[in-house]
Formats: sequence, structure tokens, C-alpha cells
Amino acid sequence: MSDQPIGPFPTPATCQQIIQILMNMIQCNDGWEIAFEQAVSDAHKTGVKDMANISTLTDYHNFLNYLVLWVPTEDETGTFVYNMLCTMYFVLDQKTVKSFQSPIEPSSYPSPPLTELSKWIVDFANAMGEFLSTPQSLTKESLQTYYTAQNYNVDAYVVPQGGWIGHSFNDFFARKFLPGTRPIDGASNPAVIVSAADSTFDGFRDINADSIVTFDVKGLPWTIGELLANSQYANDFAGGKFMHAFLAPYDYHRQHAPVDGKVLEAKVIPGQAYLEVIIQTDPNDKLRLKPCRKLNADDVPKLSAPDSPGYQFCQARGLIVIDSPKVGKVAILPIGMAQVSSVVLSTQPGDEVKKGDEISYFQFGGSDIVLVFQAQSQVEILANEGKHYSVGQQIAIAHIAKWK
Repeated sequence: MSDQPIGPFPTPATCQQIIQILMNMIQCNDGWEIAFEQAVSDAHKTGVKDMANISTLTDYHNFLNYLVLWVPTEDETGTFVYNMLCTMYFVLDQKTVKSFQSPIEPSSYPSPPLTELSKWIVDFANAMGEFLSTPQSLTKESLQTYYTAQNYNVDAYVVPQGGWIGHSFNDFFARKFLPGTRPIDGASNPAVIVSAADSTFDGFRDINADSIVTFDVKGLPWTIGELLANSQYANDFAGGKFMHAFLAPYDYHRQHAPVDGKVLEAKVIPGQAYLEVIIQTDPNDKLRLKPCRKLNADDVPKLSAPDSPGYQFCQARGLIVIDSPKVGKVAILPIGMAQVSSVVLSTQPGDEVKKGDEISYFQFGGSDIVLVFQAQSQVEILANEGKHYSVGQQIAIAHIAKWK
């Protein structure tokens, strides 16, 4: 975990517009100011290092005012970007303000309109994204921090002609890998399914005959129809498999086709900007914040168990459905996380793609990737939970003899 302190942040002479909107919202809604003050106080009192300089609502406003125009930098551990995002959402996760946000729970599609606060969170992510698409968001000094940070491996990526300076942080974030650095397993075997993203595998769930996936002992009925936003192909995945992996900020953030086939559908689905944050102890016995992105509450300590497994169904996300001659229909969903509210599609319906062809990319932050398979495909998941896979590495295989 990063040892770099967060804050303190000076009070600006003029607040950014997006922060002023939040301040006005808090003032105009009965009981919100007390609730937000309590949320910041509760977050500060946990003793996590990330909140050491944020103990009042004014401190939190000043932090957000800084974050929306932040030039992202890393430290040598490669975790500082995570620390910044977690700090914002840790306050929003506190119980006194959680009820002001749209719940993370199953609902029929289309989902109900976002609450005023949840809409503001999306707007904040968009405002931050607008800045990160400007040349001012990447400097010579900030760029150098990624060359020295753990796990970023910047030398393994293509550098644009003339270098990165003059480009935006989002350009840098969505950088492309050098040719030949992501070989495709089973390129001549269409039954071999490969990783669609550089990501850590987080397990899979069976989809029942009613197209429902459950994640924990609560048994919440998350439907594939909700995940696929009433795609015409949603019912084709009844009885199949749902698998999940997550990306870190240092991962390569472009997604590639896991199978050969024809693109039947490609769209972006609006949704929330959400991140659940938990507390963990770092190697120096300091309490730090960490994103919680596990499928199952039983997979993490009870003290920090996720409140909302299934958040993938509510997030802003992309959807690409590929019809593979050997594997059948495969739904690929790049899932936004926190400030990653922008999924950019690189393909469109009617395209023929080969395994390993680019299909989409993210802009800024961490993110998730979900694959959904049909029952008839008889897909066997070969990936090991907790293991990191690069684009093109085999994660599964289909066992059908012939697709009809």
C-alpha cells in the first residue's frame, strides 16, 4: 500500500462547479448536512491513514475540489491512484449517507432513475473524465511516476510518435501493448476461450434455467436480462455460466475478443458510478482503504465483507455479443468501476472478429470484465481464482462437438 499521504487540501478561493452543486444539494436537502458531517467524521474515526487529513465536511469538499482536476500520479507501490478513488467513495459508503444513493439491488430493466446523489456521483466522474481527456492532465513529472511504479511496465507499451507529452492522461491510460507481447493461445482451435482483458480471475457462477445468478447467502435474484439491459439475446444464456475478473489501475485497459465469431450486438449501457471500499491492514500494520470487488461475501473477512455482490448489474458498462461457430453466443461486458464510467467500443454489429481482436477499451481507473456463456456450449472454466491472466491466455474451453 502507498505510504504517500493524502492531503491536506487547501480551501480554494472558488470551488469547481461540480463541487458547488454538491454543496448546494447538501444545503437544500433537509438533514443532509448533519448526515454528511457524520459520514466524514465516522470515516475519519476509523483510523485509516487515507482519512488522516479529512475530518470535516469542509475537508472533504476541498479534497473533491482537488480530485476533479487532479493530475494522476503514482508512487513506487502502484497503489496511490486506488487510494485517491477509495478515499472519495469511503465517505459515500458510510451508513448516514448511503440511503441517499440508488440501492445496489436487483430490479427490472430499465432501472429506476438515479437518486439525486447517485446522479451527482456519475456527473463527478464525467467531470473528472473531461479533465483527464485534456493535455493538462499528463505532465512530464506525472508521467515519470508510472515508469517507476510497480506493475505498470510502461516500457511494454507503444509510445506515440513524439512521446506522451501533449497527449491526455486518458490517451496514456488506454495505451496499446507492443506487437507480439500478447500471444493468443489456441489460435487455430475455435473451442479455446481466452482472456478478454489483462485481469485477475474472480470465479464464476452458474446461471439457472430462469436466467438468474446468485452471489451469496442472501440469494438475491440477479437476472441476466438486467445485466444485458434487455438484449434480444438475454434469454439465450439461461442455464449457462457467468464469470468475472477485475482489472487494477496498472493493468492494460483494452479488451479483446475471447472467441472467433460475428458481432451480433455492441452497445454502451448507462448505469451507476459505484465503488464499495473496505479497510485492511497494510504490511506496516497501518489501516488502509481497498476496493471490494469479490463475487462472494464469504471470500473476504467478515469485518470487510461486501454489502453488494452483484454491483456489476448496476454499473455503467459495455455489451458485446459474439456468435462463435464453435462456442455459441458469448456476451462480453466491460464493467465500469468508480471513475471508469466510460467504455469505448471498438467494434460494431456485423463485424467478424478473430480471437484477440480489440473490441473495446476503458478510460481511467480500475474496472471489471464479465463473460457470459450459453448452456449448450458446455464451457469448462480452466482459470484459477486469484490468478492474473493476460489478454490471449486460455481461461476456458467449450466441449460441444458441433454447434447447430
